[in-house]
Amino acid sequence: MIQLRPSPADLLRLKEPFGKLLLGDPSKTMPELNTIISRIHPRKILAVGDVVSRETVAAGITVNLRIIDHVSMRKPTATFKLNATTTYHVRNPAGVITLESWEAIKRAMKDDDAVIFVDGEEDLLALPSIVESPNNSLVLYGQPSQGLVVVDTSSTVRNEASLILGHMTREETNRR
Repeated sequence: MIQLRPSPADLLRLKEPFGKLLLGDPSKTMPELNTIISRIHPRKILAVGDVVSRETVAAGITVNLRIIDHVSMRKPTATFKLNATTTYHVRNPAGVITLESWEAIKRAMKDDDAVIFVDGEEDLLALPSIVESPNNSLVLYGQPSQGLVVVDTSSTVRNEASLILGHMTREETNRR
């Protein structure tokens, strides 16, 4: 299995929101997200993370791709109903991005309604999600204990994500 590991310098950058941070709990952030969606009419919406995925379902927000690992803040999350047309299952250990996961994101971009179930951790998968999203899409992910990050995928933000991905160390593991 081939995986990418962030450089120590980029780990600091990854702690900062990649887009607009909507502060607060879902009762505040979901109505704000709905306003953004109705204003910009994104081509695709991606939710990276269990809480963001669950809350967008609860708020009735249509999401084209959800990436979940059944864990939030290192604790198992309550399961919730997802009726996706297409599902993918990938392995992605904590702290890395596997090429298998990245390929699943690429394939899922062709779908209108997909879920990627991650065995491991999905946190870093926001980066390839940003890179693979078409212009004028939204990538959503949680900022722990703060709120919701909404990334409008312009070429500028995709280039920044690509630079970070380009700095990552490529590792080959025997694990499958």
